[in-house]
Order: sequence, then structure tokens, then C-alpha cells
Amino acid sequence: MPVPSAGELVYLLPEIVLVFTAMLLLLADAFAGGRAETQGAVASGAGTGSVPLSSAQEARRDWIGYLAVLGVVVAMILIRRDLTQPGPILGNMVASDGYAAFFKAVFLIATALVALISIDYVAARGIAAGEYFSLLLLATTGALFMAGAANLLTFYLGLELLSLSSYALAGLMRTDPRSQEASLKYFLNGALSSGILLFGISLLYGATGTFDLVELAQQAGQALQGGATAGPLPAPVLALGIAFLLAGLAFKAGAVPFHLWLPDAYQGAPTPITAYLAVASEGAAFAAILRVFYGGLGGAQGSWQLAFVLLAVLTMTVANVAALRQTDVKRLMAYSSIAQAGYILAAVAAATELSRPAVLYYVMAYTFMNVGAFAVITALQVQGEGREVRDFAGLARREPLLAALLVVFLVSLVGLPPTAGFMAKFSVFRSLVAAGNYWLPVVVALNSVISVGYYYNLVRYMYVVSPEKEPVPDTPVAVPAPIWTVLVVCVFFTLVLGLWPEAFVRWAEVSLMAMGGRSF
Repeated sequence: MPVPSAGELVYLLPEIVLVFTAMLLLLADAFAGGRAETQGAVASGAGTGSVPLSSAQEARRDWIGYLAVLGVVVAMILIRRDLTQPGPILGNMVASDGYAAFFKAVFLIATALVALISIDYVAARGIAAGEYFSLLLLATTGALFMAGAANLLTFYLGLELLSLSSYALAGLMRTDPRSQEASLKYFLNGALSSGILLFGISLLYGATGTFDLVELAQQAGQALQGGATAGPLPAPVLALGIAFLLAGLAFKAGAVPFHLWLPDAYQGAPTPITAYLAVASEGAAFAAILRVFYGGLGGAQGSWQLAFVLLAVLTMTVANVAALRQTDVKRLMAYSSIAQAGYILAAVAAATELSRPAVLYYVMAYTFMNVGAFAVITALQVQGEGREVRDFAGLARREPLLAALLVVFLVSLVGLPPTAGFMAKFSVFRSLVAAGNYWLPVVVALNSVISVGYYYNLVRYMYVVSPEKEPVPDTPVAVPAPIWTVLVVCVFFTLVLGLWPEAFVRWAEVSLMAMGGRSF
């Protein structure tokens, strides 16, 4: 690969800013005294109690969190450069195009929102702020590289940066056994999936002789139509490589049957990180799926389309049925996340011109409604509550606005108007019907009906069920200002995306007109 020029590095400024900010956060935390865990933090490791910190410690941690948000905002501003002269850079390793810019914007928005809801949570749990926020930014850097990958090697390196940072983030509550268990399970399963993915990439290279997605598209289409492969391996090996690649990406997306790690990881990880994994990490997987399968393997559509149909049906059905039995709110949201991945997989399976904008719109809408729901959960957990579904009993009486906002986010997750979730699922229906598939929309609709059961159960506890402890739960929930900010932003876009989706759909369509300046 040639040495990057200064002109090419301009297009990587968002990633450079994130890495620079991550290093700065570590230095800031070190000079400010490192991790300041208190005895309360140790006591809260196995429980849910909040941790009283001194005002100096809390101010220091707040400052580190706000600096992380500032770095994300600067990186977001610099994304606009990607839209001026789209094209492949760094020897066709990275694509600087509208598609990459779209996903980069979504990932950075998600990161900024998660960072804001993390500020008080990190202080309450005694987590090392420098480590936490720097790992968060490094994970996002990996997601940005995945979105802009024009080469399978670049994609894999971005994936590993995202994954390794996520493993560490899941286990940052060092005194909580559940957090350590989550990190270990996530790491072991992630290492297995990475090996499967890398093996699939090696088979694709052996059959086509290239890692470049454009050349891969040409070689794969020719080989699977009966032509000779450019590499030393025959065409059946190419199909096997596609299968391994799909399995690895399905794990990252949380698709059934590759989802077994996800509920435990989501339950044990810090709550804001659970939100991050559900939107940014899962979104990065779908960014890669579109780039690799629609782009690099578009000519081999017949070899992977049925697999996506089966994955979609299994994922949404198993997840929604399993969610009905959950009493831990984070496990419930984990299965909700798996089900949402199933709906997106249904759009991918349609494989029409309407499919790709449907996926982009869904990922964007899901970001706001899911982070919003987790912001409410985080607000309660900062106070030492909100671990179990029953902890939400009487919330409407204690904090009516907080309960109402959670209802809006849950309604959107179900897919009811006038929210973003409704338009997202409508776009999935439309893409499936355009593909001539009339039974899969019925499956999506039935699963949406099933999901009403567990979302309604949460609403029922907030508005109908009396709290077990009186009168303590009648005290108002002290929601920190950063979390209120996130709630306002999320509910605004959840409603705007549902009521006026045209501009956002158009943005998604324009982003897909060309990938990397080369037609896929």
C-alpha cells in the first residue's frame, strides 16, 4: 500500500480526531489522579446502589466525559469533507463516499449520546473515566473504518478495533462479577467469530485473488456463473468462503443462532455500553453487510439471499418469544435488539433497490429510539434502581415525564405511528413487496405483534402496578442534565423521523448512489 499523502489524510480526519482525543483522555485522567474508586464503588459492584463521590472527583470525571463529547462533535463536523470528492483512497483500501459519511454520522451521533448518558453513570459506579471514554472513542474509530472499508483487510482491521475495545468496555466494572463474566463470554465468542470471519476472507481471496471489493464483485459473479476463478481455488470454495463470511458477520449483528453471547454481555456490561453495543456495534455490522454483500458479492446474490431470509425469520421470531420471559430489563432490551436486527435482515434479504435505503433509514431511526430507552434506564440505575422490570413500578407517579418518554421510545420499537419505528418497518415492508416476497412481511408483522407483549409489560408496571416499597419509590427521580439532554434529542428525532421522513430517506438514497466513487 502506498504511503498516504496529506490530501488523502484529510479524508481520515474524523478517525484521526477520535484517536487523538482518546489518547488525550488517558493523559488527562492520569494527570488528574487516575481512577478514583471509593468504598461505595466496591460496595455497589454486586448491587445497584449509586456511589457518592466528592465534588472534586465528580467534576473531574464530568470534564473528561465532556471532552470526549467535544472530540466526537469535531469528528462529526469533519465528516463533511467526505462528501466533496468521493473516491477510494489509500490504494483503494478506504472509500470516502456518501455511504461511509452516512454511517459515520450515525455512529458519531450514537457515540455522543452514549457519552452524555455515561457521565453520571461512570461517576456513580466508580469506573475509570479515562479508560472508559478512550475505549469508547477507539471502538467508534473501528466502526468508522468498517463503514468506509473498500477492502476486506481494512474491514477486518476496523472490526477487530471495534471488537477489542468493546470486550474491554463490557468488563470495566471490575468489582461486579456479572461485568467480568460478560466481558469473558463476549471475548471468547468474539474470538471464535473473528476466526470464522477471517477464514472466510482467506477462502474468498484464494478463489478470487483479491481483497478489493470491486474486483471481488467482478470475480465472484463470473466464477459463480460457471466461469473460472482468478485464484488457485475452485468456485465451490468461493461459496464456502461466502458462508463463513456470513456467519462471522451474523455474529456481530447478533443474529440467531449466533446470538447466545449477546444477552449475557448486554446484562453485565455498563448500561450505556449496552446501548452502544445495540446501536453502534450492531449498526457497524450492517454497514459491513451492505458494503460486502451488496457491493463485493452482489454478483453472487443467489448464493446468499436465501441465507438472509432464514436468518431474518429465525432472529426476529426467537428473540421476540424469548423476550416475553425476561424480568431483567437489560436482558429484555438485549432480546429486543436481536429482534430489531431480524427486521433489518429482512430488508437485506429483499435485495432490491429499496432495500439499501431501508436498512440505512432503519439503523438511523433505531439509534434514537434505542438510546432514548436506555437513557431512561440509565437515569434510574444512577439512582440505584432500574435493574428489574418490577423496579419501574410506579414510575409514572414519581416522574411522569420520564415515564411518558419511555412510552414513546417503546412505541417506536414496536413500530407504531407516528414514530420513526413505524416508518422504518414500513420501509422494510415496501422493500419486501417490491421483491415479490409477500409472506415475509406477514412474519415481520406477526413478530411486531408479539413484541407488544413485553413492551406493554414494562408500560404496565410504570402506570398500573403499585411499587413494592412504600413510600420510598414515591420520591422523584433526580435525572442528571446530560441524560435530560439525550432524552430531548432522542424523542425529537424519534418523532421527526416518523412524521417527516422524506429528507432522511432522501439522504439515505443519495448516500447509496455510489460507493467509493466506483459503481458497485
